[in-house]
Amino acid sequence: MKRILISSVVVVSLVAMLSVLGCAGMGKGPSDEELIRATIDKVKAALEAKNIDMLLQTFADDFEHPEVGGKEEARQMMQLGLESGYADEGKVDLSNMQIKINNDGTASAYPIDLSSVAGSVSVELILKKYETTNEKGKKVPAWLVKTINVDGL
Repeated sequence: MKRILISSVVVVSLVAMLSVLGCAGMGKGPSDEELIRATIDKVKAALEAKNIDMLLQTFADDFEHPEVGGKEEARQMMQLGLESGYADEGKVDLSNMQIKINNDGTASAYPIDLSSVAGSVSVELILKKYETTNEKGKKVPAWLVKTINVDGL
């Protein structure tokens, strides 16, 4: 009898726990900060893997930088940098990074510390929220890089 009672309590506890987890999973999705962090994590992975295509997936189609130009010009510049060895032994340090969501609909992530055999620099990513299509064809929100500010430039 005692064993049946304990088994019943365990089953009821598991059902209650699964119900709570199920409800938590049916929320309205990740927060803006979680979406921004996901983009920054992808930026970090792409930079450290020297994967320009993956990195450009984090850039908005209307990416613009005053000295570089748009997304295609950024691709060309990054390819040249890779070929010149500027990314050799590249590391991305996010330990001091702070995310700030601005009133104008953008967000900033700073400092993102980059280092390689060529030296080190801190950058600020300015991101904006867009509606994108995921791998399943579903419309989802994503924060993408709108521009980059490099310390000293």
